[in-house]
Amino acid sequence: MEMVLNNGFCELSMDEMCEIDGGGGAWKAVKAFTGVVLVGFSPAVGVGVGILTGPIAGVSAGGGCASAGLSLIGSACH
Repeated sequence: MEMVLNNGFCELSMDEMCEIDGGGGAWKAVKAFTGVVLVGFSPAVGVGVGILTGPIAGVSAGGGCASAGLSLIGSACH
């Protein structure tokens, strides 16, 4: 936490204010966990869709699942 002391006050970022106010921490953890699960299951999704519809659709579905998971992880970390 970066503190800039000025007349007894310190400047906080928006994320730090949300955490102090009681929000943000749990929601970020849920988003990160969901992202990890999506990335973990992306190979199984790709193989399953590939078996049912074809290899091109399987690769696309697996990549889409991994992409969604990485997006969630990224938004949880910023």
